[in-house]
Amino acid sequence: MAASAKFQGKVKLITPSWVIPGTYLENLRFLDGKDKIDGVELLFFLYDEDIRAEFLRDLPGIRDFAKRFVFTAHLPDNLREEHEELVEVLSPLVKHFIVHPAADADAGARLLETWMSRYGRRRFLLENTVPGRFEALLACFGGDMPVCMDTAHLLIEGRVPADFARRYSGQIREVHLNGMGEGDSDGHKPPRAEDGWFLELVPFLRQFSGIVNLELFSWDEVKQGIDCLEKNV
Repeated sequence: MAASAKFQGKVKLITPSWVIPGTYLENLRFLDGKDKIDGVELLFFLYDEDIRAEFLRDLPGIRDFAKRFVFTAHLPDNLREEHEELVEVLSPLVKHFIVHPAADADAGARLLETWMSRYGRRRFLLENTVPGRFEALLACFGGDMPVCMDTAHLLIEGRVPADFARRYSGQIREVHLNGMGEGDSDGHKPPRAEDGWFLELVPFLRQFSGIVNLELFSWDEVKQGIDCLEKNV
């Protein structure tokens, strides 16, 4: 699959389910012909009635791609008990779930503990989004929880992704590999070979055996990310 010979057999390279304007299924059909893409992150940042209806309408077609793609799922930003419907439907399909840390760490931990007992303890990956919340929720599990490292969030906070990778190397199961543009404060830009943070992270990426998610929201930017990996990792 992989973007370079050094990636062969080691990582799965995935993209979000929004790289072209369209539904989940329209994006999967578009990505189906991209042989360097192994999987898709199904996005549920929001889960309102419209998104729910679109997802359930597309679900049979999404399941048809189960042999083609490795699927992960990004759960809603503010998790609630009713979102278990989404977890239950997706559980047979996805490898793991990405979760943002809750404002109330104890309440977030209780909800996740319930879901972990039903759907698998190692299937919920905590993403480093809001400073302080990540550490607080991780502490609720004694520091022992799988992690999703988002490089852009680290850069926005002024942190060094390579340092984070060293600290949590035994827990990182997925990397959201994205950078920041000139004057950009939101991230989700393709990594660039001239970025010092990326070059420092290359040794980790070369030995990593999990999922690398070019979490970018246009196919042109995903292609730039693939090109950067091909030439440098």
